[in-house]
Amino acid sequence: MNEMPAACLAATTWLEWIIQPSSWVVILQVAFGLGFVIFVHELGHFLVAKACGVKCEKFYIGFDVGGLKLAKFQWGETEYGIGILPLGGYVKMLGQDDNPAAAGKEAARARASGDLPAEPVAGGGRLDPRSYPAQSVGERMAIISAGVIMNVIFAVLMASLAYRIGIDELTCEVSTVRPGGAAWRAGLRTGDEIVAIGGVTDPIFSDLQRGVTLGSSDEGVEFTIHRPADDSTWTAQLKPDIDLGIPTIGVTSPLSTRLPETLARDEAEEGELPAMLRAEPPFEGSERIVAVDGRPVASYAELIAALTGREAEPVRLLVERPRDDAGGQAAEPAANRSATTEILLPPQRSRWLGMAMTAGPIRAVQANSPAQKAGLEAGERILAIDGAPVADPLTLEERLQERTGKAVRLEVAAADGTPRQVEIVPRRVTWLEPPRWPDTPVSLASLGLAIEVEAVVSQVDPTGPAAAAGIAAGERVVRAGFIVNGEQPREGLEITPEAANWPYVESLLQVVKPGAVLRLSVESVDGATRVVDLDPVAASDRYLVDRGLVFEPVYRRVRADSLAAAVARGFRRTLEELGGVYRFLEKITSNEISPRLLGGPIAIAQQAGRSAEEGFGRFLLFLTLLSANLAVVNFLPIPVLDGGHMVFLLYELVTGKPPSERVVVGLSYLGLILLLSLMAFVFGLDLGLIPRR
Repeated sequence: MNEMPAACLAATTWLEWIIQPSSWVVILQVAFGLGFVIFVHELGHFLVAKACGVKCEKFYIGFDVGGLKLAKFQWGETEYGIGILPLGGYVKMLGQDDNPAAAGKEAARARASGDLPAEPVAGGGRLDPRSYPAQSVGERMAIISAGVIMNVIFAVLMASLAYRIGIDELTCEVSTVRPGGAAWRAGLRTGDEIVAIGGVTDPIFSDLQRGVTLGSSDEGVEFTIHRPADDSTWTAQLKPDIDLGIPTIGVTSPLSTRLPETLARDEAEEGELPAMLRAEPPFEGSERIVAVDGRPVASYAELIAALTGREAEPVRLLVERPRDDAGGQAAEPAANRSATTEILLPPQRSRWLGMAMTAGPIRAVQANSPAQKAGLEAGERILAIDGAPVADPLTLEERLQERTGKAVRLEVAAADGTPRQVEIVPRRVTWLEPPRWPDTPVSLASLGLAIEVEAVVSQVDPTGPAAAAGIAAGERVVRAGFIVNGEQPREGLEITPEAANWPYVESLLQVVKPGAVLRLSVESVDGATRVVDLDPVAASDRYLVDRGLVFEPVYRRVRADSLAAAVARGFRRTLEELGGVYRFLEKITSNEISPRLLGGPIAIAQQAGRSAEEGFGRFLLFLTLLSANLAVVNFLPIPVLDGGHMVFLLYELVTGKPPSERVVVGLSYLGLILLLSLMAFVFGLDLGLIPRR
């Protein structure tokens, strides 16, 4: 069956979103916001040019390519309009044109007859006093830099308004860590709080993202971590990993103990329903779990700790449920607007395929773990545990937890095959380290190890789905995808030694809708490849710790108490965004991060739409980021951009004469080619024509 190209899929998804009436308000808000950022930039050029006496013939938002425009009107000597191509804007001044093909024509127009300055100009003739070239170098610098300055002022104003209104920011707590990742290697776990990142204290989650992305790749980033479980605080230097071209330490954003307001109840009838949909009485949404079997829980970490070790048993949850008695009146005290209810939550069995893969070598060893103290190293391979084979690496952690506090004997082999024996005592684990990322090893949290899983079948249960599909030991899975509600997988997930994605596939298997079918491309021992479909079944003896529960994130309200405090926060945020753009560009040019992280107009519009849906304050912060980006990018020393014009003006200031027209035109063509190539590249990324990895 032919698969739809990725570009068509992206376009289809985008168009489906656009035609929904619920999206139109967001679309209008985004269009207005993006247009206003461009308007502010061009307004800076326009106002300073008029102040210098320059004749401004056009003021356009968007480009009127081929004379095509959505609207226009004439006011005085200037034509104002909206062009058909919404990729920017421009102010057309007499004697100045960014199009190198029109440079000669504009130079001739600047020498038009009329009231002329007394001085002749290079090339013969005299300049019209209201033309751009007739102004002093200082005035032209002011005109060129005004757009960037206006963008910076606009960014400060938008950020200040956002902080005065108030913004809900994700806190800097950790819900899960990626096995083998930088945070995992340093020993971070569920419930840890990051209290400082470099020089930033009391950070929010966006500070974490910015600090990791823009921090030093060689020296790493200094983190201060507080662990509420034992009230300890320590500092660690984390060197980010590069995942799909993005620096990351491998942590997920914080989760609360509150369920979403709306719960998905459209699960398929086939297969076992999630435990949360089988609870008695049923969840209604917005409940907050406050106790598990009488044990109070105040955080997600405490909830997971309370559920650990009880996977196979039903648990009784005490939840706070919002009451409707108040009739929606916010004036009633919060304590009177909620009531406690007990809910019996059944266990959630894991989905099972009836086959085991091959345990690979150790990828990483966690700091201060039993494995590190026992001298285990990355690259070694576990061959046996207490004389028994490793068997299924995905169930190894469960078997090790049964030996908590008791010594086990590991037989390991170095990369060269040299065997040795190690005695180690597994620790008690009350946190989660799931392989919820692509190319993630499996965590043996009780030992502090992350081991590879090779997609080579080591065992097949004769009663399981794999045996029914004809899969045999020794075969290799090379690609996997899910068929959900009868829809074919659009693009399978590649599974190779370089992209060890089988643990990730197994993780997805636990969260896809009941009735989903796993489609595998299997390579037999003789090299032939075939496609098989597996219907997962509920395992008889394996259970999920979190029982498929879904929770709301933890937010902290950030709001300035006064106008002065809001402006101070807005100014600081703008400086951070400006510095972040420069650092991002520096990392791209130095090959520290991938240029495939860039986004074009479609990606910008999508991000703007998401920000608008999250609230007006969040949208204002997005405009701050966009305005800062426009300010920095527009001032890069590339001909046809403001920065390129400034370079020419600096040359004229130093030498006393402008660069030759031939040099300006030649460099302008190079700059135009560079910009058009960059636009083609980011459009290709947006449409899926160029993969982002």
